[in-house]
Amino acid sequence: MVDVGVGELRRSRDRLARQSEAAELAGDDAVGGLLLFYAAECALKAELLRWVLRREDTSALPVELRSHDLRRLAKAAMLQDPGPGPDPLRCHRHTDGTWVESHHLHEAWRYGAELRADDQKTALDALKSLVKAAKKGS
Repeated sequence: MVDVGVGELRRSRDRLARQSEAAELAGDDAVGGLLLFYAAECALKAELLRWVLRREDTSALPVELRSHDLRRLAKAAMLQDPGPGPDPLRCHRHTDGTWVESHHLHEAWRYGAELRADDQKTALDALKSLVKAAKKGS
């Protein structure tokens, strides 16, 4: 794993969020979602390091937080869960209706899995909410 500092995570959060907006405007929800997922991950890890662990780089992250589990990261960072009730980052596959769990959502977008449009919109909204909530702590 490559360890990076809080400032690098925050810059990456902002860059990925901007690129996500551009992809969404171009009508590519999968690319926009993937970039937004990683923006949220950077945002959560930056705030967790800065305000909870009071450390300057990702080498201080415990093993269980060196993951893509945004719900776990949000909880550890003492931020809001991505949404109330059922996991809003969990999406049905378009082809067979099976679930893609939230910690695998980035893989679904990266590998081109077709997701139900309504679930995907809910996930995108939840990711935007996570980035915004984490950014407030900056």
